[in-house]
Amino acid sequence: MWPGPLAFPRLINMPKFEAQPNTEVRSGFVERRRLRRIRMIVELTHNLISSDMTVSHREAQCLVQCARKAILDLHPDFEDRYERVIRPHFERVLSERWPGERPLNPDDCELVN
Repeated sequence: MWPGPLAFPRLINMPKFEAQPNTEVRSGFVERRRLRRIRMIVELTHNLISSDMTVSHREAQCLVQCARKAILDLHPDFEDRYERVIRPHFERVLSERWPGERPLNPDDCELVN
């Protein structure tokens, strides 16, 4: 038996088809987290290319292209910085590990992610 009127007023729920405005607030925390993820992607790709002796030149090129796609998906405005800083870094690592190999065409690799 219920002791009388409900202790909580009846809540009115919004129907599922009505969208609530969702504005993204760019806080410093979110930006720092994005930059940490980008740094992690670059370091992981660098370590795989430079230290894993089972990776071929073609696989390394594909890893670099997948890393570029993941970075630009995280931060679309990062393309200019990628081209100035990260791409030359990857190219240097590739040329040190596989001297004399020519760079692959971007269409030669199948992007996985």
